[in-house]
Amino acid sequence: MCELLAISTAEPVHLSLSLERFARHGGLEGPHGDGWGFAWYEGADVQLIREAAACAHSETAHWLRERHRPSSLFVGHIRHATQGELALRNTQPFQREASGRMHLFAHNGDLNQFIHNPKRFPTGGYRPVGETDSERAFCVLMNRISAVWQDGRPDPEVRLAVVADFAARMRQLGTANFLYSDGELLFAHSDRRRQADGTVSAPGLHLLECDESGNAHIDGIEIEPLRNNPGVMLASVPLDGRSWQPLPEGEVMMFRDGVLLDQCPRLSLWSEAREQLEY
Repeated sequence: MCELLAISTAEPVHLSLSLERFARHGGLEGPHGDGWGFAWYEGADVQLIREAAACAHSETAHWLRERHRPSSLFVGHIRHATQGELALRNTQPFQREASGRMHLFAHNGDLNQFIHNPKRFPTGGYRPVGETDSERAFCVLMNRISAVWQDGRPDPEVRLAVVADFAARMRQLGTANFLYSDGELLFAHSDRRRQADGTVSAPGLHLLECDESGNAHIDGIEIEPLRNNPGVMLASVPLDGRSWQPLPEGEVMMFRDGVLLDQCPRLSLWSEAREQLEY
């Protein structure tokens, strides 16, 4: 399975990251995945670095480990290819612009062919560059979210409602763990994933509230400083022995500046409710 990572803090921090060691937590042994991407925000814009190759022997990934550009919002993805060629166009996170801001999206899971149905899931002016279900889903989300940005920055609860409805519709198509950010807010949707015993079940994401006493040292990741600086980390699987919280299936959480701002429990669409009544 692909591996997701996000870090949100109140104030900009320095991050030292070993993508190779991070990839191992998800069981991606050997070359450690089929591609990788890591992004950090600088205001409304984002610096995104991706490679359509394993991170184990990547000079770029090794350089990234020692970078010292501060940010308060990071999103990363390790790819295990199930759709599309091993090419840059199919490597996450994906980015798109709306209302003068860069938006990021990273997905872990598999969606069925209906995601490519333009009548059921229109993408508007957004078009995929690659062939993956993940990028197509992002274009669907951007078509929806851009509509609420047309008259200026929408309230957080409006954005949460759009993302939660999108998440509910993606769950009907398959497994849909994802991270999405507009540079101000970070959204995390926890669904299901293939667990270590081979079953597909919840949780799909885990949450760690970072220790404010100083630096955060996690296998492959070092964040500094965190003293008096709230922060949260989201990952597909726990990265160490601390108290990572498994997130409920179907829940969408919204963060800003390292703090949980709001959350939306699993939504049931009308079609799902009808099926339950019939059953």
